[in-house]
This record gives sequence, structure tokens and C-alpha cells, in this order.
Amino acid sequence: MDVPAPELRRVKITTDVLSSNAPKLQHLAASHPFTRQIDVVFPSSDVLESALSKLETRYWKGQVKLSDVVDQTGAFANFFVTPERCFTMLSIDPNTDDVWCIDPRGLLTLSVSKETYETLGLLGTKLPFKKQQDQFVIRLPLQKNVETTGNRARRNEALKAWDARRERQGSGPWTVLYCAHGPSLPQPDFGFTQIRDVHCQMSRMVDIYIPSPSLSRHPSTSKPQRKASAAKDDDDDVLEDWNTDMAVLFEWVGMASLGAQRLKANDRVDPYVSVYECPSPSHVGSMTHLRWTGFLGSDFVQSVVDMGLASVKTLPTTPTSTSQTPFIAITSHAFSSSPVSYIPSSSSNSNSGTDGPLRLPRADGEDTWCLLASPGSAESQTLDWSIVESLGQYDTRWG
Repeated sequence: MDVPAPELRRVKITTDVLSSNAPKLQHLAASHPFTRQIDVVFPSSDVLESALSKLETRYWKGQVKLSDVVDQTGAFANFFVTPERCFTMLSIDPNTDDVWCIDPRGLLTLSVSKETYETLGLLGTKLPFKKQQDQFVIRLPLQKNVETTGNRARRNEALKAWDARRERQGSGPWTVLYCAHGPSLPQPDFGFTQIRDVHCQMSRMVDIYIPSPSLSRHPSTSKPQRKASAAKDDDDDVLEDWNTDMAVLFEWVGMASLGAQRLKANDRVDPYVSVYECPSPSHVGSMTHLRWTGFLGSDFVQSVVDMGLASVKTLPTTPTSTSQTPFIAITSHAFSSSPVSYIPSSSSNSNSGTDGPLRLPRADGEDTWCLLASPGSAESQTLDWSIVESLGQYDTRWG
């Protein structure tokens, strides 16, 4: 029997030192607008638990017609002209190749099948993937005065006709998730009755191996490039060691988020069944795991990042016999079914921006990032940090 090859995934690692402002961290949540789960792990600390476990948010779930949403969100989208105000919406209808979302820029993005695209009559772009060229992406800014009156009228009529066809076919209104935040926030009358509050779920694991992370920079940026050919092999070895160290460190983070028994100090699993070795050096102690699951707005995700980094920065950096070098790992899982996965920082605050990578929405896609941070020396008052981003196939973010 021929076993299919595993799907190709791409991983990108960024490392740096946080002293004051780090643009990538400041725009981290805004660049990833559709988040379904946040996992936070750290060596158990009352300071971190108290700061983070109180964070909570909410979102709405309901059924709407897309044409009604577009009718209402013209002036509504214009209201969101500052980073302090934001709303997002995502359709989650199962068993359909058609999906749409509204991202924080007030941009409506449709990902539709070839049949739907030809019926809609709206201009879009064919996905550039060889096996997925029957899927099209249409981007429509919702702010008033962005499009001409005629184009806006044709767009609205096309969406109303689409809703009518869905009703005739028995599909009915779209099932959507919606969240918003901001001062003096107007609420459009979508008729949503299902309010979902998202609270922190906290658990602890005791007597497990916890590593002391060493977040050194990428070898190519941490030292001058040597031109001598004799040094090339040494440089390759250093890079290979660095990649291995980072891989096993973030592997531990993933296993900790899953509550894997392989991390237990008294684990006695049969080596023929499973073999795992914690990154060295390590320490036996307790670990705290926090999780939020739902339709999480970028403001909430950024508050987890900001509060986590601020709190871990205040912790002592000298290990003792009963404590471990402090660190925090924050992992974000996106809605891979969304037609928008990433908003470049250059357009994250631009309401009229329509750029961004194309991707194929699918339930089994991969779109994850993980931030790991640890205090630097007591004298430097800095944080060493590293971000690993992982993408599956059919995503043009990195080409």
C-alpha cells in the first residue's frame, strides 16, 4: 500500500532582544486577525498566574445574510479608523467551498468556488496553486466613498442575488462569528443572540522536566561572516546545532501545551513505544498551562502577549534549588478556514488596504505562531525572545 507523503510545512524562526519597542511584537496580533486558541505555558509563578488568568473576552455567534451585513457595515466600517477600534467577522458554514470574512481593516474577503465566482459576476483573483485553481478570491472594501456609487450598487445587488440563491437551495443565512472592541463602540443590528464568554482554563503539571531556554540569535546575525572557505564547514555545524536546539525547545513547548506524559520526571514508558529527552539543561518542577478558546479578537491576543512579556520581565533571573529560569511561551492557533491569514504590518492600520497573501481556506490547514521569551541579565533589563511561525501548503505569505 502506498502511503501518501505528509503535507509540506514551512517554518520561520525570528530571534531578537526586546529592550523597549519591537515592531514585530507590537503588531503581532494585528497581523494575525483570526485566532481560535491561545496556549500559554511557563514554570509555575504566582505573578504570571495572577496577571494572565484574569484576562477574558467575548464574541457573538449567529446567522445573517451577507447582503444585510454589507448594508449595515458601510458607516460601521468607517467608524473603525484607529487601532483602538476593531471588528472582525468570519463565516463558518460547514460542507461548502464558499467562505468569507471581514478583517480589522473593514475589508470583506470572499473565497469562492469557480461556479459561485462565475455566477456572482464580481472581479476577483484565481488562486495560484496548481491543484486549487478552481477557487477564487474577491476583496471588497466596505468603507463608504472607497468605491464609486455604481460599483457599490452592483456589488450589493450581486450579494443579494447570492443570498437569494442560497435560500432557494436550502442553505439559508450564513452562520458567522463576530467580535468587536473599542471605546463608544456602535453595535450593528445583526440580531445575534448567542453571546460566548471566553475565560481562562488553567491547569498545572508537577514533577516534570522544564528546560532553561537559551535564546541565542541566528548564527548569521550573531557574529561576522567569515569568508575563508576553511571556515564554511564550521559555520554549517554551528547553524545545524542552532536549528536543532531551537527545534527541541519549541517541541517541548508543544508537548507542554498538550500535557504530554513524556515530560514527567517519573515517566517509565517502554522505549520501543516512545523515546523523548527534554532539552538540556533542565530542572524538575511544576508548570502552568493557560488556554483560551473561541473567536479571539486581536486586541485580546495582544493583551495576552503584552501582559505576559511585562510580567515575566519582572521575575528574578537567577535560578535557585526550588525555581527555574523564568520564561513564557505563547502559542496562537489561527482559524485556517479563514480566507485571510495574515495582514502585513504596512496595511494593518490602513482601512483601505487590500493587499495581503492569498491562501486556501481549509479546516485541516496549518497557521500557527509561538512566541518564547525569557529575561536577559538583571543589568540589561531586556527580554530575549524568539518567534516560530508555521504554515501549511497553499499559502503565499512567504512566496
